[in-house]
Amino acid sequence: MRFAHFVLREQHLARRFAEKVRYRLSRESGTVTKPHGGRVKFALAFPSTYYVGMSNLGLQIVYRLLNNMEDAVCERVFLPDPPDLLELETARTPLFTLESQTPVQNFDVLAFSLSYEMDYPNVLKILSLSGVGLTSAERDDAQGFAPIVIAGGPAATFNPEPLANFIDAFVIGEAEPVLPEIVSVLSCSRGEPRPEVLKRLAAIEGVYVPSFYTPYYKPDGTLLCTKNAPGMPKKVKRRFEPDLKNYPSVSAIVTPETEFADMILAEVARGCGRHCRFCVAGHAYLPPRARAEADVIKDIADMRKLVEEHTGKAPRVGLLSASVFDHPSSLLICRSLIEDELHFSISSTRADTLNEDIVAALRSGGHQVITIAPESGTDRLRRIINKQITGREVRQAARIAFEGGFRRVKLYFMLGLPTEGPEDVDAIRTLVEEIAVLHPWEKVIVSVSCFVPKPWTPFEWCGMKEERDLSKDMERLRSAFSRIKRVELLRESPREALVQGVLARGDRRLAGVIEAVSKGMNWRQAWREGGIDPGFYATRERPEDEVFPWDHIDLGISKKHLWHEYELGLAEASSAACMVGPCRRCGVCR
Repeated sequence: MRFAHFVLREQHLARRFAEKVRYRLSRESGTVTKPHGGRVKFALAFPSTYYVGMSNLGLQIVYRLLNNMEDAVCERVFLPDPPDLLELETARTPLFTLESQTPVQNFDVLAFSLSYEMDYPNVLKILSLSGVGLTSAERDDAQGFAPIVIAGGPAATFNPEPLANFIDAFVIGEAEPVLPEIVSVLSCSRGEPRPEVLKRLAAIEGVYVPSFYTPYYKPDGTLLCTKNAPGMPKKVKRRFEPDLKNYPSVSAIVTPETEFADMILAEVARGCGRHCRFCVAGHAYLPPRARAEADVIKDIADMRKLVEEHTGKAPRVGLLSASVFDHPSSLLICRSLIEDELHFSISSTRADTLNEDIVAALRSGGHQVITIAPESGTDRLRRIINKQITGREVRQAARIAFEGGFRRVKLYFMLGLPTEGPEDVDAIRTLVEEIAVLHPWEKVIVSVSCFVPKPWTPFEWCGMKEERDLSKDMERLRSAFSRIKRVELLRESPREALVQGVLARGDRRLAGVIEAVSKGMNWRQAWREGGIDPGFYATRERPEDEVFPWDHIDLGISKKHLWHEYELGLAEASSAACMVGPCRRCGVCR
């Protein structure tokens, strides 16, 4: 009797989770359902909850691209919300997709979209919940069928090595040109042994199969080299789409159950030519490409029609780009949305591009907060990071925003930038106070994060500031801002920043740590039990000639150029932006 009771309870919990999924689907606009028969079946996974994942435009673009292909079908899967996760584990129910509630293990491909290093343990949680085998080696040795596990997205492109033991193949670069080739290979490889399928995938430019590459280390723990297996390229080149005209720019699905509720996300440009030295997006997606004004407006209009047919109300629009108003037609796009009576918002704007016309357009479009990223309190540090704005321009931008009718301004800063001293930390307080005092009836929101050196930037050789020092600086700012009226301080955890710093420049030796954390262990304990010194990866300065775990990946930028930029930064010298046409400076446009 007791066993029968447990079985009934498990079935009830599984049904309840499936009902929640179906209710969630009923609230979406744009969901695609296709028959599985004869098609390559993709379970597209975001390693976080639905609420977070559905705010990711990259995931939605891949979903649309795959479902636009006749010989592919794509369904979504997310990390269940904590209560649902507990119920699934209790019910011993394998994780299934949203659209058809089909178990993930029945798909040909489990494809992850990776945007953020801190989600790596969630990748393993999804693998475990899906029952597809945690590591690539386990799946190769499995007697039955197991999906090919692929990962793409920004984090997969910058440095795939921390997850190399768990992922069968990584997409290096952009999805648009490579997805049709992956689908073609998988469609033609049905029934073949997994090693043969992986060899075929590795033959596609932009696909990295880590099992065909072996890292070797020196006695001091640094990397000696990464050797490729016979027949494999020495370096895996990124895939890059020079012309985005024929590819979607907007969300495939709009839902109220996400951070950007009932919002169409629209990419107006990809990449950034400003060359801020800390920013990986400004280096790994070069050269920058602006989408045509007419294409963006048409894509938004088409998606709006679909949403209104489903919900009966107009959606909002989120314009996305590293710097929206660097787009030559950005103001025209905004005015077109205003004429169509659509509310819209933008991710952020540069202080040196903000003017009265832009502020007026944002106000008319229902935008609530002007967001500016000074990054530092001093012009000196901004020169080092190549953020070519001044404190005067930041104050001027805030003044224009307040006088244009905005009641709130948000300022982004970073602690721990190279050569930062106590005076630089104090200068953040000074700059914010100058803005707050000039506009005492308005609110200033200050968001402070920690500088994390990233691959493919001039600061990839840098060491992070120690966690204890970052914590002291955060407390110093908290104390200072507590005495300034109408200033709200948002702080990133230095401890989490340190973890991100380890993962960003990590290698395959972190596999055991990531696995331990995915099973509930905290990072400090996992490092200790795994014999990992986090300082080796995060806070250690690198010499110029050190071999990096990502050196066998080729994003087009020369390492010599990045080192030169690093030296220029330390000399407080600026570099020109690549806003117009190709050049030969960094190597991407060769």
